[in-house]
Amino acid sequence: MLRAEGRAVSTYGSESSEDSSDCGPLGRPPVGSGLASICFPGTLLASRGLTAPGGALAALNHRDFRVLLFSTMALQIGSWVQTIGQGWLVLHDLGGSATELGAVALIRGASLVLLSPVGGYLAGRLERRRQLVAYTSVSAAIATLLAVLVATDAIEIWMIFATALVAGAVDALAGPIRTMLVYDSVGGEDLTNAVALNSLGGNAMRVIGPAIGGALIGLVGTQGTFVMQAACLALAAVLTVRLRPSPPEMAENMGIFRSVADGLEYVVRDRKMLTIVLMGLIPSVLVYPYVTYLPVFARDVMHSNEQGYGYLAAAVGLGSLLGGTIVAATSGRGRLGPGMMWSCLLYCLAVLGFTFMRDLWPGVAALVVAGVFHSIYSALNASLMQLEAQLEYRSRVMSLQTMMWGATPFAGLIMGWMIDAWGAPEVVGAWLVVAALLTLTFAITSREMRRV
Repeated sequence: MLRAEGRAVSTYGSESSEDSSDCGPLGRPPVGSGLASICFPGTLLASRGLTAPGGALAALNHRDFRVLLFSTMALQIGSWVQTIGQGWLVLHDLGGSATELGAVALIRGASLVLLSPVGGYLAGRLERRRQLVAYTSVSAAIATLLAVLVATDAIEIWMIFATALVAGAVDALAGPIRTMLVYDSVGGEDLTNAVALNSLGGNAMRVIGPAIGGALIGLVGTQGTFVMQAACLALAAVLTVRLRPSPPEMAENMGIFRSVADGLEYVVRDRKMLTIVLMGLIPSVLVYPYVTYLPVFARDVMHSNEQGYGYLAAAVGLGSLLGGTIVAATSGRGRLGPGMMWSCLLYCLAVLGFTFMRDLWPGVAALVVAGVFHSIYSALNASLMQLEAQLEYRSRVMSLQTMMWGATPFAGLIMGWMIDAWGAPEVVGAWLVVAALLTLTFAITSREMRRV
């Protein structure tokens, strides 16, 4: 159900199954080649159909994608460990409220909204690999600073706000690049499979990361989560160095403001792209903010502790593993648009069901189901953004995707104010009803999405 046919395929910086030349006998990496040269021998996997065109592991034929996958996994495990640590630091160690928790996310999101167009512009004009290495290294330095501040008891809430601002700026610049590198590493034909496998690797870390984060808080304190994040970011930067250079896409001498305006004009006039972007915006504004308040659900609704919070955070990732497996196994079959819309609707309904849970394990089960549909929806939406965008506008469309991620905290701050006034289940449930109705409207009325 997942890949439209007849789209152009880019071959720059990617390889086909001939990439197995990087492998030694029986698929072993050459001596001294390191982690990035881990091989998936074509003679073994292809015989089972796994790496054949349309196979569940087709994207692993591309060396650069394998490198990117390991980098993404390192990045994600660090991110989720840090998310657990920061949430518990603000809410528990510093005695913060749901509003302050939302404010931290808002500051980071504001950077994404304001600077993502700059990130998209730079992604199209400059070599992407070197930029990403630099941005990842800065993120590692921020995590190290937070670990020192927490370990020395010098941490204050304003410091969390300040580091969130810098971290958000770095994410805004790196986000479009990391998304585009998936396309750069495989081209169009294997893109949906690559997006699914990249998501699958990230979500595997989403299961492991929160559990590690909760354990680290209990064993060594909150600073342990930031140390872990710094180590993972350093590994991600080292792996990124192994990627091949990627070409700029903006050959003409276009200024940044004209570039951003031109990209927005393209999306508005192309009704299909506008629908894809709006379908990405609905969950970003109305659904994703609930994740920020999982500590509130864990502590105040389900009467649990930091380990319960970790289980809730990991539950979506556990479901996403199954969802990512479904996308990877079925890529290349049918249209993406209908699957994207209906999986988004089911995602909204599953999170809505979570708001009715008052015990930990039923809540975990509901979020596992939500994770399945979230993974399917997000993989299809990300694939459509790149596959349907014209090449000269791709970096700017990807910057819009990063901007949508930044919109989540703005909505989240409003959600936090409402939660402080009326309670988490009632507020989140009301927002999910609105999201489900909007998604259903698109699913019924959008002819463009039924055709792609």
